[in-house]
Amino acid sequence: MPVYEVLTTEGTLDADKRKKLAAHIVKVHTEETGSPADFIQVIFPELPAGHSFTAGSVATPHIIRAQVRAGRTMTVRHAIIQRLHDFYSDLTGVNAMELIVAVLDVPAQWAMEGGMIMPEPTPEAEAAWFAKLEANQAG
Repeated sequence: MPVYEVLTTEGTLDADKRKKLAAHIVKVHTEETGSPADFIQVIFPELPAGHSFTAGSVATPHIIRAQVRAGRTMTVRHAIIQRLHDFYSDLTGVNAMELIVAVLDVPAQWAMEGGMIMPEPTPEAEAAWFAKLEANQAG
């Protein structure tokens, strides 16, 4: 269910940087939350030059916006934000003032994956959800 969007201006990230960044996002999310990698989506929307503004002036955005199931602790949220910020800055050389990283909560009941409403992010709810998912796929 987690969806990570890395929004930039066209041509900012080449294929190699996108691949490295996607792999790192998956690594960070799985390590910090325990979520399986198979459900982590990373997309790279690009804006044409001149289609982003900051303080009324043309800008070149560097925004990582994540939508994750609500219920993560502040410690987990801050770890995800900091690790993604640091990696992106190191990978691209972007100044810290030019990068926005935001992790937004989505109530589990507002999302569906595998044809089923997502469970709350607890081990018990996730185990029951995966068991039902497997049963649905088997039969």
